Amino acid sequence: MDTVTLSSKGQLVIPKAVREHARIVPGSQLSVRYVDGEIRLRPLASLPVATLDEVAGCLARPGQKPLSAAQTQSAIRARLKRRNAP
Repeated sequence: MDTVTLSSKGQLVIPKAVREHARIVPGSQLSVRYVDGEIRLRPLASLPVATLDEVAGCLARPGQKPLSAAQTQSAIRARLKRRNAP
């Protein structure tokens, strides 16, 4: 287990081995959460920005009935909630 020291500015250095293992590079964004007495850092995925034309139809499956806008939004919320759960 590595130990780090918080600076007077509230900064800390993530040990190199941890950064490499988590693929954290300069400029990476991390989410910070305080859960049950622990401070948790989670790297945020760096996804490229895509246009609607680039992704239109990518989820279509032959024979599957299209979802309504409300069903689509509900499915997206549920997926994000599962993905971001601790």
